[in-house]
Amino acid sequence: MTPKLRKWLFEALYRNRYLYRFASTVPFAGQWRVWQRLILTRIRGMDVLELGCGLGDLLADMLKAGYRCQAVEHSPQMVAAARDTLRNRKLGQPSLVIQGSAQRLPFSNESFDTVVSTFPSEYIYDPNTIAEVARVLRPGGRVIIIEGANLLPVGFIQPILVFLQMFVYGPGALFGSGRRRNLIGKDAGDQSGNATRTRPSGAEREAKTEVMTEVVPDALFGRHIPLEKFDLRRRSERAHSRRWEVYITIGEKL
Repeated sequence: MTPKLRKWLFEALYRNRYLYRFASTVPFAGQWRVWQRLILTRIRGMDVLELGCGLGDLLADMLKAGYRCQAVEHSPQMVAAARDTLRNRKLGQPSLVIQGSAQRLPFSNESFDTVVSTFPSEYIYDPNTIAEVARVLRPGGRVIIIEGANLLPVGFIQPILVFLQMFVYGPGALFGSGRRRNLIGKDAGDQSGNATRTRPSGAEREAKTEVMTEVVPDALFGRHIPLEKFDLRRRSERAHSRRWEVYITIGEKL
């Protein structure tokens, strides 16, 4: 798929909640929501801002878990969808979802303990976005970004879905062993022994997966997110199960 066609497809997804739901469920074997919920065990403090909330599923999860949340979403169609998600799940108020820009957040300085963003588009690489994130974070707060994730070609169905992802997102979406080494860094082979087993969250237990987490020093994934420019200390993690991998970038405000 050409970059122009890919861009058109993504723009179409953000205009239609039903296409968005399909595209974030079927091609990923239903794991998208599992990946989103990896955020929950990494939140610091109680006041949370979500950038690009999409359909509002993670926002609802965080509200259900007791966090005080707000969300900024650029697409008016996704704003409406997220507000409907809150109504349907009887959580929070629709006004918690604000239509706006990540580059111009409508909040005062040091308003949040954590800022989260799962599978963001190009705005996450904009220095103006990270400057705003750093501005609204309190000292000791953190931004948590799930930049990417992928299925592994195991079983009978997932290899087909992996091929579909390659067609839509391009060959760079396939994080096979070679691609993984390129993303994690030249010492990736030496890091495997440092993996730590995480306690499964409810979502992970539901998916019957055993999730492992590696802290990856000097990881190459997430490098285009300019955290250090705004005095955010970088932490890179790879969460994985037998079926998938997720790449998480965390910036901590000193």
